[in-house]
Amino acid sequence: MPAQEDIYFYLKKYWGYDTFRPLQEDIILSALNNTDTLALLPTGGGKSLCFQIPGLARGGTCLVISPLIALMNDQVNNLKNKGISAVAITSAMNFKEIEVALNNAALGHVQFLYVSPERIENENFRQQLSYLPINLIAVDEAHCISQWGYDFRPSYLKIAEVRAYFPSINIIALTASATKDVVDDIQEKLNFKNQKVFRQSFVRKNIRYVVQLEENKYERLLKIIHNIGGSGIIYVRNRKKTEEISKWLVQQKISSGFYHAGLKPSDRDVQQQKWIDNHIQVIVATNAFGMGIDKPDVRFVVHVDLPDSLEAYFQEAGRAGRDEKTAYATILCNHADIDSLTEFYIKNTPTVEEIKQCYQAIFNYYQIAVETGEGLTMLFDIEEIARNYNLKILTLYNSIKCLEKEGYITYLDSNFEPAKVMLKMQKNDLYSFQVKFPKYDPLIKVLLRSYGGLFEGYVQIKEKDVAYRSKISDAELLSQLDILNQQGVLKYLPQTTLPKLIFLQNRINLKFEDIKLINYPILKQKTLYKINTVINYVKEENICRSRLLLAYFDETNFTDCMYCDVCIKKHKAHLDSHSEIMDAIKKELGIGILTIDELVLKLKHINSEKITESINIMIDDDVLIINTDKKLSLK
Repeated sequence: MPAQEDIYFYLKKYWGYDTFRPLQEDIILSALNNTDTLALLPTGGGKSLCFQIPGLARGGTCLVISPLIALMNDQVNNLKNKGISAVAITSAMNFKEIEVALNNAALGHVQFLYVSPERIENENFRQQLSYLPINLIAVDEAHCISQWGYDFRPSYLKIAEVRAYFPSINIIALTASATKDVVDDIQEKLNFKNQKVFRQSFVRKNIRYVVQLEENKYERLLKIIHNIGGSGIIYVRNRKKTEEISKWLVQQKISSGFYHAGLKPSDRDVQQQKWIDNHIQVIVATNAFGMGIDKPDVRFVVHVDLPDSLEAYFQEAGRAGRDEKTAYATILCNHADIDSLTEFYIKNTPTVEEIKQCYQAIFNYYQIAVETGEGLTMLFDIEEIARNYNLKILTLYNSIKCLEKEGYITYLDSNFEPAKVMLKMQKNDLYSFQVKFPKYDPLIKVLLRSYGGLFEGYVQIKEKDVAYRSKISDAELLSQLDILNQQGVLKYLPQTTLPKLIFLQNRINLKFEDIKLINYPILKQKTLYKINTVINYVKEENICRSRLLLAYFDETNFTDCMYCDVCIKKHKAHLDSHSEIMDAIKKELGIGILTIDELVLKLKHINSEKITESINIMIDDDVLIINTDKKLSLK
């Protein structure tokens, strides 16, 4: 085991810090002690450091399993910028690139290897990993392994199978939000050999949680932005609304951008960077925004639409105030929002028959025959399939999520993938083709001169560069590539931002066999429970917001925050009930300085306990001063 001073060496060398945040050192030492470790740190608590430093200290390669390509790429780039070798294996890479990455790791040249849980599902890939000098297995966003978590992914269930190839290597699992059920589930599903859980309190004392019942949300938004100032995030449910609110804010002279999964990756990156660099004040986004972003000076996070769960809300609200200065997390809602949330869920939860109908439509669209399809990966254009088979988009999407939870398919969110080309003809046949069809000769020559490995596998190409070098327009390039693809000269995969479907099982013949929806009723019940906790949260008028959130995560030993809208309202009501007594106290102290006993004697017509309580309130509010002789005076 590396010495304790080693971890401080890496902390200073690569991150420039002299001390760790709370619990980080304990978590790191546990991981280095070959103990299976679960770390629960709130958003912004420095989770990645907890596996990156043990990975460095041990040498070899740390295998990191992470759910989002954008998050993987972000962490890989951050490590590379520090001079640490890291690579992410994603669906955007061809087999040659993957082979090179794995070979480099086998030679000990890769310190951090990031992969998706879907990649782990492939047994051949798991076998390839067995040849690598893996020193630690890190599972990020570990709540995804639990059906009780808010973002369950069946592919996470396969992670434990990696352990068979590395029996002596321990696991470190990390998450920012998990209830007791999820904590137990994570340890069970990852085959923890021992139970070592580090849990930092989810208390965020600098965040002021607020719920405002508001019919005119736009005007309230404007007041929040003007009154609080600084950088902020506004979360909404759908893509269209991100653009609408952002444009409206710009009209109100507030610099704003918008972000959602439907934007081109380059556009998303531009919007995100503008906001991070404070070139725009506000970013309006769907829940696709925020993962892996560590902007410390976010002063407010506003939810214009109700979140689906308190876990999701806690993570999104937690992106405020990471610099430990005062920040605000506000939900704007009205009675219609509250009434319609459950109705929206029921209306958009597909029936068993609808799930079966969508299952058939998907396989028919891709022309996948019965008892075939396992292992196939397809680009998924949800609008086209819904249109072709007369399905509602939301019904189709939610049916896919149900089928995913039952282990039939995996749905991968949209992510930019560049165009790829692979030559199919042998060199002699290709030369004959070029002679016979001289029109395509310039394009084929440009491809051969610009890119290596075209005969071995798919190679990423930059279409604009190819068109420029071939002296043809972009449209003509696409046309020629399509024709060459049809002629069997090459295989061409256009660039895309479409999501993907991975088929985990062969197609079932529904005439003779039924889809097994074992988890369906449990998940329906669980989702409804989560929605009801959100509704209870926003409707609550008597219990402190922080206490409600913490109780949801099984923290019950916390006092009122005194700053949320509920606490402020209660405090004001409390002050109002003491206002006459406080006026009487001010009147007596306006004449001269008195002890508490003298004051009680003068106000003998008032209950002494209420007088004492009023005095304490006035001292706390800096209205009264008590000196060393225990005498009171007005400030």
